Amino acid sequence: MIAVSVTETVIAEMINGFAENSQYFSKTRDVFAARMQSYILETKKYLEAAVIGEIGNNSFDHNYIFEKNFPSGVYCNVSYNEKYIVLADYGMGVRQSLLAVLPDTESDLKAVETAFTKRISGRFPEQRGNGLKFVSETVRKNKWHLYFQSGSGSCSIDGHEIKFFEKTPSITGCLAILDFNGEK
Repeated sequence: MIAVSVTETVIAEMINGFAENSQYFSKTRDVFAARMQSYILETKKYLEAAVIGEIGNNSFDHNYIFEKNFPSGVYCNVSYNEKYIVLADYGMGVRQSLLAVLPDTESDLKAVETAFTKRISGRFPEQRGNGLKFVSETVRKNKWHLYFQSGSGSCSIDGHEIKFFEKTPSITGCLAILDFNGEK
């Protein structure tokens, strides 16, 4: 299980650490893709890389607006505290992204729940916008752990169980913390 105190520490680091941790920050998709290729070559963890890549690519696929005075792109640290993988961005967040196709999405919590559980498509007849369902299914199937937050909407997957809840402080963009070490 990913401890809540770790989450708060990571949020603080994310907010304050982009400039100091530029080696973890990808401003463009091609830089992020190259880092994912390096991760695969070093670890041979293809499925884990697919999960990391899906979350990280969302920073480029769904963000047209980034918080003023913050960088656009994705923070990706594959060895936070030598245990967790942390991804974060200052984009528009899940709710704002879903409002384009689901205008009745009334809260951050509902948006995160929808993103992780419902099959939706942003462009008919394409089946797009379903990557977080892949993440959810893969994390549960492999008994990994994920904490995800966008705004105040949060999702926690521990083993086979998935929970949705409100979390403060609310954050701009998205934060994901992954633990691929399985059940504890």
